[in-house]
Amino acid sequence: MFYTLISGLHKEDIESVSPSMEDVGTDCQTVAVMTGGTEAQFVQLLQQGRITLDKPIYLLSSGQSNSLAASMEILSYINQHGGHGQIRINR
Repeated sequence: MFYTLISGLHKEDIESVSPSMEDVGTDCQTVAVMTGGTEAQFVQLLQQGRITLDKPIYLLSSGQSNSLAASMEILSYINQHGGHGQIRINR
């Protein structure tokens, strides 16, 4: 599964950016965190059951628009709730 999180404040600026999927794998949960302000979107995906903390979650950060900060906050949430995750920075 692959999800992209983009804040409504940055949507027009980020739509052309496409995160690299190399070496992420196909049997995993991957979330591209393209901007800051997307932590609530991640929690919503969990609440909807579209993402589960039972499997590792790869967070792809674009390195722009506070995406790394948001990825770190999401990873902290994952760890605090018993999940496992990893941040990968797309350059």
